[in-house]
Amino acid sequence: MQTLAIIFVCTILCVIIGVPIGILMARSNLFLRMLVPVLDMLQTLPTFVYLIPLIFLFKITEPKLYGLAIILYAIVPVIRLTDLGIRLVDKDVIEAANAYGMTKRKLLFDVQIPLALPNIMAGVNQTIMMSLAMVVIASLVSAPGLGTLVLDGINNLRLGVGFMAGIGIVLLAIILDLVSKSALARINTSYKN
Repeated sequence: MQTLAIIFVCTILCVIIGVPIGILMARSNLFLRMLVPVLDMLQTLPTFVYLIPLIFLFKITEPKLYGLAIILYAIVPVIRLTDLGIRLVDKDVIEAANAYGMTKRKLLFDVQIPLALPNIMAGVNQTIMMSLAMVVIASLVSAPGLGTLVLDGINNLRLGVGFMAGIGIVLLAIILDLVSKSALARINTSYKN
């Protein structure tokens, strides 16, 4: 439950922060050019490297530490796929909306976001999977949940504990993946109708 709670909170925060950033990237080429190197860096850094600067900023047991590491690691897909989804909205649809006199705000909320929703949901799915991957590594800096059992199994050569916790993480990943893909399929079905 602790692992699920961490993933849930971090995914919600990634969506709350990442979707507006993706929208800004889609609307401003300058913002896109500024943010792409940062996103590239975040995407290519090894997972352990996320923990190094945070250890210097916070105490090793502080809860903010692993939350920030997970958010920094998992936010990239939702930003990139939101930007991509909004950029892929058909120009003819945007022209038609502009011809009807829609404001930019109404165009965004009534046309672009609904049409980009499948891509945004794919980004949310990837964010969930990346959060789950980082939870195990974040156990090195006192993140609670199944990751600590895996770490305990490795440190104390308790293979059964580590193996069972690993199976729990895999099952959690499968369940979360199926739930998010089911939501995406529902959105795609409503989009086609």
